Amino acid sequence: MSTSSSPSRSQRSRRRRSRRFWQRVSGFWREWRVEIAIALLICLAIFLLVEQMNIRQSVYTWLVALVARLGRLLDSLSEWLTNLVRTTTVSDLIAYLLLLVVAGLVIWRVRHRLLTVPRFSDSQCPRCGSDLSRIHRRASDRLLSLFVPVRRFQCKNDVCAWRGLRVYQSKRDVSARHKG
Repeated sequence: MSTSSSPSRSQRSRRRRSRRFWQRVSGFWREWRVEIAIALLICLAIFLLVEQMNIRQSVYTWLVALVARLGRLLDSLSEWLTNLVRTTTVSDLIAYLLLLVVAGLVIWRVRHRLLTVPRFSDSQCPRCGSDLSRIHRRASDRLLSLFVPVRRFQCKNDVCAWRGLRVYQSKRDVSARHKG
């Protein structure tokens, strides 16, 4: 008896096939990426040797336009900052500083809660309770780890196939927390 929330056998099979396909593609890319880059560079070099366009003039024109746009952007930014400084009162400045302090405190407390709530660092699958295994992190996970140390896990139960983040606590942090 299947429920409407659980995927059918064909959907799970399709997901596994898709996952295996992307694993093969990423394995191929990891093994051959340097050779592919070399081949692309050779193709680009040959194209540049035989082309009849004046690429240097086009690139120069593009760079001049880019520098002009950046100059206009800096001018408008400096004008905006000048107007902001002229119109800002002491009470506004204090309010901005208070808002920065409040934002810092909120971020600090959210981080503290994420690190201390056991639900986020549990080593069991949140769906089925099975054990979890570590998998490679994404770039976004690494960026998040600058603020909260996270690792990516997947459920060992093939039927569940949960994937997600868990807060990571090193053994040193856990032992220091138990001592203190």
